[in-house]
Amino acid sequence: MARPSSLSGKSKLWSPKLGIRFSPPTETASIYPQLDVPRFLQTASSIHVTRADSKSEPFEYCSPTTAKDDIATLSSPHDRDIKSSGYSEPEPTKQLHITTHEQNKETTPSNIDTKFDSTNIQPPSTSLSFNISHSLFHAARIAKPGSLESFWSHTMYQRTNRSGTTERVKVHYCTSKHTMEQVCQRHFLNQPLLGLDLEWLPEATRHAGPRENVSLIQIASPERIALFHIALFPKDDTFIAPTFRQIMEDSTVSKVGVQVKGDCTRLKNYLGVETRGIFELSHLYKQVKFTAAKTPGLINKRPVALSTQVQEVLGLPLFKGDMVRSSNWMRRLSYRQMLYAASDAYAGVQLYYVLDEQRKQLDPCPGRPHHVELGLPIPVVEPELSEESDYLSDDSFSSLDSDIRTELLNMPLTPTEQPARDSRVLAAEKKASEYRAAKVSMSAQPAALRAYYIWYGNVDLKPDDVAKILRDPPLKTNTVVSYILGAIVSEKMAYDKLRLKTEVLSLLDESVRVSSRYGELVRSCDED
Repeated sequence: MARPSSLSGKSKLWSPKLGIRFSPPTETASIYPQLDVPRFLQTASSIHVTRADSKSEPFEYCSPTTAKDDIATLSSPHDRDIKSSGYSEPEPTKQLHITTHEQNKETTPSNIDTKFDSTNIQPPSTSLSFNISHSLFHAARIAKPGSLESFWSHTMYQRTNRSGTTERVKVHYCTSKHTMEQVCQRHFLNQPLLGLDLEWLPEATRHAGPRENVSLIQIASPERIALFHIALFPKDDTFIAPTFRQIMEDSTVSKVGVQVKGDCTRLKNYLGVETRGIFELSHLYKQVKFTAAKTPGLINKRPVALSTQVQEVLGLPLFKGDMVRSSNWMRRLSYRQMLYAASDAYAGVQLYYVLDEQRKQLDPCPGRPHHVELGLPIPVVEPELSEESDYLSDDSFSSLDSDIRTELLNMPLTPTEQPARDSRVLAAEKKASEYRAAKVSMSAQPAALRAYYIWYGNVDLKPDDVAKILRDPPLKTNTVVSYILGAIVSEKMAYDKLRLKTEVLSLLDESVRVSSRYGELVRSCDED
């Protein structure tokens, strides 16, 4: 029997490695979702090259001598569409309609929860020129949960330029200090705010070098993203381009991210970059969320996961990419790694601008959270009529005993209105307001300062008297005690030792009296 002149790889019966095969090879399942390629990749080019037949180039390779290798890396056996796309311009809108049509066939109207109806939820918008595409946002909302099309991505953001064509966010992938310098000079210098993120080998020890501990640096502006692949920089490179260092050390340029201080510590420890202008997005997120909910006592500096913020603020889930995050960042990046890394950095930029516009709409409007390196508290504003519950947070009463905690948590959320406000309360509020105006920052809440000034300014009033004039029905006496002591300890307020000892400290449980929070104050009053 004549043998065909050529056989496809799958139909060959002889393999140099395996010998005779009697069945086709088993396809290896992809560990990642299949890509809707036209949505995420259009063309690739060397640095500064713009092709006439390409309207948009979301990825730009900044290592011309290895551009072919970069392009080849993007194409895995499961992504042959990327390799075959060449320089042809795909039709994302057409592809989007096809994808949506297929998804709609799988989901009948009766199965769609109205609260997730894409027509009921609008994407967040900002004053930036780049905003999320409404069609891509709504398509993602109705996409199959867990599919790549359902996740938030920087590829969804676009703007229409003067010629009427759609422009997408560009990504620069740099593998040398020289190209890092070019990209920073041309595209990121003089930006007021940048998203910042790092990737490193999960198994890297602190004794390993920069390539292992700062394998990839990602920065983002509203219109561009740069991936500086430190792990692939030539051996004779000193890793950090002068303009990048200048940007990172400029305190007037905010570098935003989640747990971004840890990333900046890595830059300092392994690359000698002293980052200034560090901005933690969790601070702004909590400030906006809890100020709007009138629960400012919940505002603290504990970080909130980037995925949580993206889901709540930007309206779509973020691809967590655990397999991608733990992959080998020492090798040239695959397309999925690029997509993951670029989206993380760009999410910080969009989160900041959406949250900051929400902050500015608050009434009263709190000041913007400070840069992390300044060590200042998150600015908090209180409602005009302070609710005593605003003072209550885990931090503020962690040292109190369980009985006091229970009483605080059971306080009514809204104080009962009094027919006429006591003059002593008004005088205390005036003093508290003057004190706050004279301070750059403070830890005590207005409710605590008010209670302190009522007690301190009226020697005939004990804590239970203060509780009665503050509200009807009265506050719990232990609540007033916690306010007075909180103001004294946090703000170093003046007090009469004998009066504090007999009227206030005597009401504390013994376990609270010897606690680290109040122990020194108790001992000071016992000395005389």
